[in-house]
Amino acid sequence: MQRLSVVVVHGSYSEVYCQEFTALMAHVKMKLQQPVLGAYLECTDSSLTDEIGKFLLQHQGSETQYLQILPLFLSPGVHVREDIPEAIAVLQSQFPAVQIEVLDYLGAGGPLTPFLQPQFGQYPKAKNILLAHGSRRTGANQRIEALAQSLQAKAAYWATEPSLQDMVALVVEESISEVCVVPYFLFSGKIPAAIATQIQQLQQDYPQIKFHLGQPFGTQPDCVAAIAQILQS
Repeated sequence: MQRLSVVVVHGSYSEVYCQEFTALMAHVKMKLQQPVLGAYLECTDSSLTDEIGKFLLQHQGSETQYLQILPLFLSPGVHVREDIPEAIAVLQSQFPAVQIEVLDYLGAGGPLTPFLQPQFGQYPKAKNILLAHGSRRTGANQRIEALAQSLQAKAAYWATEPSLQDMVALVVEESISEVCVVPYFLFSGKIPAAIATQIQQLQQDYPQIKFHLGQPFGTQPDCVAAIAQILQS
């Protein structure tokens, strides 16, 4: 049986985002023997179904194809629960002989604490905030809350409540002099850039507090190794 792997990300029009994802995939491919495709769900000219279909045809041979798909998402929002399954259902109808398995999304596959703890650990006196995109889908933020708790951090969200501003207003009521905000994002791009701007504004609003901003973790060597291990298992 021929094994093929696809890593699916949201996608972005940000050049930096695309460069970082390309770099991640290059490192992942170096660790694997099977063909691997990096694909965008959105912000691309081709649909996810079309891209994976081309990939299957490129590697079509005499063996039965087994296709594993890893959603590189950090929470179970609409993209994970609806958009990707719908695209894969169409793909399966087009390639009925291919065995397709959609793996659990990255954020559910195991603790991500090792990718985030070192950033918080640089500032042991700071109050920690884990800033995720967030989802209004019922239950979608529970894993983020649990992850934040394991990091001894408070959770805040870009797209829902509590916002970063709300959480900062809450934690500064305590006797603290530093706040460390780590973005729960894989790659740089529009939202992480906007978060950096927010931090600058918060620094002006709270001059008595020193703010530290972490970085997206998708290109870290440990993250590359974790993705490769998932695709090997």
